[in-house]
Amino acid sequence: MKKHPAIPPPPDPEPADDGVTQHAMSQLRDLQAEISNRRVEALRMYEPMEKQEEFHRSMVSERIVIGGNRSGKSLSTFVEDARAVTGQDPYNKYPKENGNLAIIGKNWAHIGLVVYPMLFRAGSFRMIRDEVTNVWRAYRPATDSHRIGQTKPAPPLIPPRLIKDIAWVQKNAGYINTVELTNGWRIFVFSSEGEPPQGFQADLVHIDEDINNERFVGEMQARLSDRKGRFVWSAMPHSKNDALLGLCERADRGADDPNCIIKRFTLRFLDNDHIDNDEKRKNVERWSDLGAEELRMRAEGEFTHESNMMYPTFNTSVHVVSREDLPAIPDNWTRYVAIDPGHTVMAALFAAVPPDEKYVLIYDELYIRDCNALIFGEHFAKKAEAQSFWSFIIDMHGGRLRDIGSGRLPHELYSEELAKRGIRSRVTGHTFIPGSDDIQARTALVRQMLHIRGDGNTKLKFWEGACPNLFRELKRYRRKTTIINGLPYATDEPQTRGEVHACQVLEYMCAYEPKYHAPPKVYGVKTWIDKYLLDKSKRKGGPSGSCIVLGPIGKKP
Repeated sequence: MKKHPAIPPPPDPEPADDGVTQHAMSQLRDLQAEISNRRVEALRMYEPMEKQEEFHRSMVSERIVIGGNRSGKSLSTFVEDARAVTGQDPYNKYPKENGNLAIIGKNWAHIGLVVYPMLFRAGSFRMIRDEVTNVWRAYRPATDSHRIGQTKPAPPLIPPRLIKDIAWVQKNAGYINTVELTNGWRIFVFSSEGEPPQGFQADLVHIDEDINNERFVGEMQARLSDRKGRFVWSAMPHSKNDALLGLCERADRGADDPNCIIKRFTLRFLDNDHIDNDEKRKNVERWSDLGAEELRMRAEGEFTHESNMMYPTFNTSVHVVSREDLPAIPDNWTRYVAIDPGHTVMAALFAAVPPDEKYVLIYDELYIRDCNALIFGEHFAKKAEAQSFWSFIIDMHGGRLRDIGSGRLPHELYSEELAKRGIRSRVTGHTFIPGSDDIQARTALVRQMLHIRGDGNTKLKFWEGACPNLFRELKRYRRKTTIINGLPYATDEPQTRGEVHACQVLEYMCAYEPKYHAPPKVYGVKTWIDKYLLDKSKRKGGPSGSCIVLGPIGKKP
């Protein structure tokens, strides 16, 4: 058999002039390029402003970032996302590996236009070479404005080298669904137009701008429990639902509490150092033409919903009667009750009118979730104990929705519960008067009664601390808006979406126009001799009425 000649081994790489092989030089060049690329990664160059750094440094469980246009709220919150998933958070708030981030956008268009570019495309901010070191760094308008032409977009917040896999809803539109990183972190992106997902755990949840379905808030907060995760919401101060406003109110109430788990950060457009003064002046002028509220919202980051409020004149400093001025409701005042018999929320308000009819005082409330007639009866009996009422008013629309189990009308079931407990009013007995169906008329009456008169008083008052749920709803009760020539305008019709139950009960109460009626005289408790004489009279067949004849009954003349 013919033998093949042996294959000679490959020649050794030719050494370079300094004794390093070409292969080693190639690897060295690749390493140097990688080091250079990492030096200019966006997270390494990011320079937060004072308020942004305060947000990053905070260790509370829930952080709300409110800001107007170009205030820096989106950049700071998406940097927080990128730091978390790449294991680069300087304050160690998140696990370095195998974590979960959930991002919720208003809709898929918002995800494609904002969420995907902010995290995965270049340009979240601009960078420039330092004049002294020649090293790339973040662009600083205060000192670099004369070199604006030398800037370029900074690389993506999440470097491509760390991306293992991406799943898309629609790739060419940037509708991103799931991202898996090389360190085990996963990013889930959801549109708030759908239903909130369940059954997963999260280390960080980020809601960006407004959402269509506010159920996402509670559901996403629940996803954080097992991993002790953190919740972030960044938005313009013009939320169309109550969830963002409610979180801000919680944060404001606990602002002075060092143990509060929620904090609000407000970023102002005018404080953004990355916008030059000329551009700031132009935008302020444009927004000023749209109105003072538009300017405050976009430049100052303030909630400006006064023009859309259903009852903007409501003011606790004017409409509240302190307990010091009125320690108790006198017995000779006329009392009323108005009820919204809902199952999800049953709301009732108690009102009293003094003899001089100077005002109508709302002095108590019932606010019961998952209510039925029996629960209503038990709670109402406790509230109504030892009180005399002139009439009971009810939202008859809710009272006509038949109970699924019995097929009975709610107002009938409520009346039966009042009858069982011996609770009645002087006009309606155990039953109810239907509340006004005229929405425009009843809302107009509320506004009229809230109006501050020349003497500084108002027709409608509230007893201090008596109606917390009503006050909460009044602060959020808005008018519906309509679009005219591309601009939103408030109508006179109330927005009934969300929790407005107590507000509607207030409207029924005011539409009834409560007046003063002298309550019945209350006689003292009968003594033992009164009871003895009455029983004796009954046994002898005497008068069964309330009077007892003492002495002989004479014959008619």
